[in-house]
Amino acid sequence: MSNVIRKVLSLAGLACAASLLLGCNDGSSNEKLINTHNAKADTVYINGTVYTQDAEQSVAQAFAVTNGKFQAVGSTAEIKSLIGKNTAIVELSNQFVMPGLIDEHIHPDMAAENFMGINVNDTMTWQQMSDVIVKRAQQYTDKGWLIGGAIHWLDVAGKPMLGTDVASHFSTLDKLVNDRPVMLWDVGGHALLLNSYAIKLLKLTKDSKVPEGGVFDRDNNGELTGVFREIAGNVIYEQALAGLPKGKVLIEKGVKPIFKQLNAFGITAISDAWARYYMLDAYKEMAEKNELTVRINAYVSDPIEWTDKVWKDKAQWAIDNTQFYHVGDWLKADSVKFALDGSAGGQTIIMVEPYEGTTDVHGGPWRNDPDYFAEKFAEFDKKGLTMKVHAVGSQSIRTALDAIEKARKAGSVLRHNIAHTVFVHPDDKARFAKLDVGAEFSPHFWYPVAGWEMIREELGERRLNWAFPFNSIKQQGVHISVGSDWPVAASPNPFLELETMITRQKPGGGSTTLPDENERISLKDAIEVFTMGGAYAQNRDHLIGSIESGKLADFIVVDQNLFSISPQKIHKTKVLKTVVGGKTVFEQSY
Repeated sequence: MSNVIRKVLSLAGLACAASLLLGCNDGSSNEKLINTHNAKADTVYINGTVYTQDAEQSVAQAFAVTNGKFQAVGSTAEIKSLIGKNTAIVELSNQFVMPGLIDEHIHPDMAAENFMGINVNDTMTWQQMSDVIVKRAQQYTDKGWLIGGAIHWLDVAGKPMLGTDVASHFSTLDKLVNDRPVMLWDVGGHALLLNSYAIKLLKLTKDSKVPEGGVFDRDNNGELTGVFREIAGNVIYEQALAGLPKGKVLIEKGVKPIFKQLNAFGITAISDAWARYYMLDAYKEMAEKNELTVRINAYVSDPIEWTDKVWKDKAQWAIDNTQFYHVGDWLKADSVKFALDGSAGGQTIIMVEPYEGTTDVHGGPWRNDPDYFAEKFAEFDKKGLTMKVHAVGSQSIRTALDAIEKARKAGSVLRHNIAHTVFVHPDDKARFAKLDVGAEFSPHFWYPVAGWEMIREELGERRLNWAFPFNSIKQQGVHISVGSDWPVAASPNPFLELETMITRQKPGGGSTTLPDENERISLKDAIEVFTMGGAYAQNRDHLIGSIESGKLADFIVVDQNLFSISPQKIHKTKVLKTVVGGKTVFEQSY
């Protein structure tokens, strides 16, 4: 095809995309269709509104799928030419089709634990949570650990959980369950609450040694409240998980149900952002048996996250043997997760400037030693391992950027990214583009929620305006991805996130907008980061993220055209069908 024709078709595609609200969908011929051989397709999808996320042809009417890949994309007339006697024909009836959505930060392990244990979230009242906790305790008679989450933000010194009148204290759980150990994460995912039975079982007292990078919360008399943060929580977590089902039981009762839930929301690929050995083993078993319904990119937890020798050794072995967990286009684990700080609740994020009302409180402690981090970052980079660095506070983000800068000077070209990227200091914004650092955002947390009032008191309005600088960083050409952080977030529903990226308001709109309003983005950009953005972060942009001939056939069909409705209605979108590798993994029942 000549350059002149290519440019004309590209302009035609742009014009059609701009006219999507008017239903423009002429499906003009395109280079990719013309270059496709005439072999008959396995399945064709015709008469749809197909938003491809392909820069050369953003809108089409139809596409063909063969051997799990997109064979061709174009007009219905063109695609019909690929129909053979054995071709399945799917009539879309103008339904809206888009690439499968990629959640670049999710915790399937914690979601599975909640699903098998206590499954609550912060959209519930404390009474509703209490009912679930009591019911679960009655259902389980073995008196082992009851674990789950996520309860409301846990405050310090036994103060009430955010938005409730119940204390962030072991006595709150004792009133519900007092005959077995209970451990519940809060909504931030960096603090947990124990009942007194668990505290006694673990032999924890006010005189116990606090693990480095951890916090034992205490009341005004110095006594334990039952709240444990960061690495202190991890130490407890490891012991609570000792009896957790592994292998086939975990797969059937935990992993498969949560993947089914993700498929129902149109999610076709994920990044496990804190992968542990037994989850990697489960993913590998499922992949080899063709049981996965989402593609998985695993960021293996750095061994420093764990205290148990088995956990440490298993994490290091996974990092040293990445090919063992590589299964076709379904599973890879050639990346490492490192956490520098915590969450805004509990003041465990590290800021460049002191917290409001103080002269020397910068937050913390560091979840993991920054010098160790710098050393390991350089080591992993040389081994070709991509790093995802959890950094919420401005100083933590700066420390991550410093490590990446050193790697770049040494010749690194890996796609390192910073997880959450919340409070970016203005002096550091330009460094993302300069150093080619990926920014991964958490849209669930950037519309006005109760937690922001707590953060406003701690950081002040000026720094609240720094939060999630999506648009300003996007305009610099930075590669951006998004993740739900589920089950830290109440739901993995990506349409909640798509809407709130555009509005920075609560789903459905409201009178309050999370500052800075200038950081709101367009629907086009929101879809891009949820598709090609995630694919790029996973080093899979040549395979997934758009509907293009030659790519894996991961796509979804939804009940409304996102471009023809007001942004405040996007959260109501329902997925009708989810297809991964040409196979339908979810279909709405009627």
